[in-house]
Amino acid sequence: MVYSPNKVVACVKVDGKILREDKNVVTLPFGSEYSIFIKNLNPTRIKVKVSVDGTDATEDTWLVVNANSDLDLERFVRNGNWDKGNRFKFIERTEAVEEHRGIKADDGLIRIEYQVEKPKPIVIDVEEHHHHHHHDHWDWYDRPWRYGSELTKSSAPIRSSSLRPSAAAGQRLNKFAESVQPATADIADSDNEAFYGFERSLSDVGITVPGSESNQKFVSVRDFETGPSEVIVIQLRGKVAGKVATKAVTVDTKLTCVTCGKSQKSTEKFCGQCGTALQII
Repeated sequence: MVYSPNKVVACVKVDGKILREDKNVVTLPFGSEYSIFIKNLNPTRIKVKVSVDGTDATEDTWLVVNANSDLDLERFVRNGNWDKGNRFKFIERTEAVEEHRGIKADDGLIRIEYQVEKPKPIVIDVEEHHHHHHHDHWDWYDRPWRYGSELTKSSAPIRSSSLRPSAAAGQRLNKFAESVQPATADIADSDNEAFYGFERSLSDVGITVPGSESNQKFVSVRDFETGPSEVIVIQLRGKVAGKVATKAVTVDTKLTCVTCGKSQKSTEKFCGQCGTALQII
């Protein structure tokens, strides 16, 4: 799991289980269908865009994750279809695939771009007392006084799949959507580590392709003001030390020492019996 500085957590799930992340790398077997789990720990909403293998997976649509809520994105959003689509499926980038499709620098990478909603300004009404000098006594009266900018009016979400909210002048229109059935899965505690970069071997690279049909639905919502974009990157791999992964490595998976065969806790980095590194690169 990757925890960003702006209180957004991202991870990959297979069969409903969270995969264990090591330096932003997760391991799963080729042929697995997976989902991208995003948890918003902020007291405000966030907008999210997802790309896989350098290709936009949400069709330039900002997906909205409510405050203190989460989204389990399991499919591509294509051709404006917010009712169903193909699941994410991870396959090996074989020689035949490379000859037909080519090789991309972003192969095997999931890029999650998000923006956090700006809090609405607080409006305080106070009583201000004025003295009128042409009277011999104080004249008291009330009037509203506002600090800062004017109050921003909030609007209820508009349930229309064709809605395209207006944008600032000179900017391209964006689409905004939220999941009809938000995920309720919880996430386990892990080391909090922001993404700053990582190295990878091209020998374990796979790609994401359309999988089976998913009926995950989305509806449109109104635009809202946000801060700058932040990015989380996760790498998918199907091989470890040149060997094809036979099962997904989840947060509950126990590690087995390749030297002595002793089982270890998933949090350990070295075998407690012989000292061999448990994270084989």
